[in-house]
Amino acid sequence: MDTEEQLWRQIRVTDRMREGPGQIAALEKVTRRVDALGLIAHRNEARVRLTTAYLLGGEPAKAFEPLSLCLDSGDPDLRPVFDHLAEAFTEDPRVPLADTLAALDEGERLFGPMPDNRLIIASHLGTDADVGYEAPAESSRCGQCDTGLRIDHLLRIGRFDDAVELFSDDDRCSRQPHAMLAALMLPYARAGRLDDAVEAFRASYSAFWTEPAEFGSLARHVEFCAHTGNHAAARKLVARHGGWRSTPFATMEFHAAAALVTDSHASLTLEIAARFDARNGNPVQSERIRASLAEDPAPVAVDLGSALLPRTKQMGSRLVIYPTTVEELASLAERNEDDPEFAAVMWERFDELLPNPEGELLARRLAGSRERAGATDRDPGARAFWGAAPSLEEDPLRALTFARDAIDLFLAKSDYTNAARARLMAVWILAFTGDPKAALDLIDKPDPVGGNPEVQAEVLYTHGKLSQSFGDLDEAVFRLLMAAESFESAENTDALGWTRADLAELFLTMERFEDAADAAEEAVRLTPTARARALRNRAYLLRA
Repeated sequence: MDTEEQLWRQIRVTDRMREGPGQIAALEKVTRRVDALGLIAHRNEARVRLTTAYLLGGEPAKAFEPLSLCLDSGDPDLRPVFDHLAEAFTEDPRVPLADTLAALDEGERLFGPMPDNRLIIASHLGTDADVGYEAPAESSRCGQCDTGLRIDHLLRIGRFDDAVELFSDDDRCSRQPHAMLAALMLPYARAGRLDDAVEAFRASYSAFWTEPAEFGSLARHVEFCAHTGNHAAARKLVARHGGWRSTPFATMEFHAAAALVTDSHASLTLEIAARFDARNGNPVQSERIRASLAEDPAPVAVDLGSALLPRTKQMGSRLVIYPTTVEELASLAERNEDDPEFAAVMWERFDELLPNPEGELLARRLAGSRERAGATDRDPGARAFWGAAPSLEEDPLRALTFARDAIDLFLAKSDYTNAARARLMAVWILAFTGDPKAALDLIDKPDPVGGNPEVQAEVLYTHGKLSQSFGDLDEAVFRLLMAAESFESAENTDALGWTRADLAELFLTMERFEDAADAAEEAVRLTPTARARALRNRAYLLRA
């Protein structure tokens, strides 16, 4: 039977999991266990996380039941749930209108006005023409994303000059300023600001062309090409991205844009629009899509030049598009670390533009070197360690200082994935220089790790191995099982096989021979090494 402390840890660990089915399944399981033990204090924690997981993980219609059961708690962690809910409402027609508005009413009763969420829903329903807007006192959206929301609203109601005046690229987040540029590029063209239009296209497409989550933004690039005399370019974008899976709304937007240059997309986009209309109780989405399909081209043609394929390199049968800034190159390499060849091409271009990086960029470059250096090493912990090895051999204290500074730098910018990489580096330096207790204390901090399942898995794996070294075998099993789930989400078969073998070895130590046999059998199936086979044979022998 799980103890209260174990359940609390399980709830916290799910924060580090990638959004999607794995995180949802883990939270559903821990919520059932919390309910079975009658742990009121943990019930709200679990349900807030489960609600968020449903909204961000592709099952938004399931969010209302757990949300309704924790509304009266006043838990401050509930506040971002209403931001996610408003966005999920616009993205998926399965999210009920009445339930969404009732939940938002409750959210405002608890936390005060939410003008951003009201605007998002009103815009989708077509009732936002007279909506005034001020930034909310509290929101999970960053300042740039709030600005992007306001720009979209101003463009919808025809206030182009005000939208342009509001635009700023001083600050950055994972989506901005590129999403704002994608929104502004066609209005730029229609206003005769052709250089600005082409630069907005180039910058935003370079940022989003490998991001399925930005399918809706890529629809704007297809639309831009279709309305500026670049039909061949539009068809090329449709061929390149048209098979991606995304939310119903983003799919509707992309196929509406594609229908401007091909005949086979209009029926799908109108079918999805009809589903939104049925949910919304009005024809706004269908009318908007039909108006888009009938819209005249921009009054002036735009020569994209090389903007569609800026700074390219042929990599086998693939054409790689380079971003133009070192920051974008680093981000693209990090997001594609599970494709080492592609990431290496990005880092090579990074090195050409900035051979001697400093500060945060140096930290990111070294983290990238760690990924490449460890790509052939099956042990996840060893991969993390060897990334720090060059500095460690020369000056361990300097390497540790560097890693700790990198953690702070990344956390200050909410770059949780790279903060986790830096934390792993510091943990392994501590572990390999004789201070495993400090390493365990550092890895045990509940800092988020971002959305990268590989990094998430390495943090969990490292935590498990350190717990095992201190004799906390139950904790080690829990962490390694979670690491295995994350490696599976990342489709890293080698690391998953290695972790299953570690679990088999750990179960043998605990005399859990049935579990050991199962884990070893899975390890042999994934990575049929001599070690895995020996563990399987031993487990079968002891189980008999």
